[in-house]
Amino acid sequence: MPTLNGNNAYLSVGGVDISGYWTDEIDFNRSNSTVEITAGAGATHVERAGGLNDTDISFSVVYDTSDLAIYRASLIAGTEYAVIFGPEGNTTGKPKFQCQMILSEVAGPNNTIAKDKVMFELSFEGAAAPTATIEGGSTF
Repeated sequence: MPTLNGNNAYLSVGGVDISGYWTDEIDFNRSNSTVEITAGAGATHVERAGGLNDTDISFSVVYDTSDLAIYRASLIAGTEYAVIFGPEGNTTGKPKFQCQMILSEVAGPNNTIAKDKVMFELSFEGAAAPTATIEGGSTF
């Protein structure tokens, strides 16, 4: 079975390619808020239907003293940005996620215990429906 090591991942926030500053992991979550639709007398179990979908993404970027100015404007909590994520890179035909998202939290700069890097932890929440989804077959 083919697997992906993720070395070519692409990540852009507000038109700024931050792929080179992104560290280790990304938490990319899609969820649905179900709606309770139980009706009628004598119901014994809750019935639900699919409700509204939501997306949130969180990841860390390293603090780079020489390039901080390049991505500093992408670190303002409460600001809406176009977030583009490509787990296989951003070349033609590769899977793509794109959504207007609000930067809901900026933590940092934080140091690791090993003191190997200083980083910002960023958390985004969807501001609108995604314009491109990996599960929907969208590509670059």
